[in-house]
Amino acid sequence: MSLVNAKDGVLLIDEFENGLHWSVQQSVWDVLFKLAETLNVQIFCTTHSSDCIKGFECVWKQFPENGAYFRLFTRNGNIQAQEYDVETLSDSLETDVEVR
Repeated sequence: MSLVNAKDGVLLIDEFENGLHWSVQQSVWDVLFKLAETLNVQIFCTTHSSDCIKGFECVWKQFPENGAYFRLFTRNGNIQAQEYDVETLSDSLETDVEVR
């Protein structure tokens, strides 16, 4: 519902996976990618869930121009952002590199 209300705007989702069983997360990401394009909404999601990230990565492969992935971490007391492209995220997940 919030996505429809955010038409032509921005939607922020904290802890995307809360309340979603891991088995449906990829399907929900698919719906979000499609509706975001249709409704012209930019979505920002946070998560600590590897299942959520895996679901995102699977759908992002189908819409590589419509997604982005950033890992936030602390270095020397400062928050840093590391951007991943879809191939780097896929490789990282396949080799079990920490991406959360």
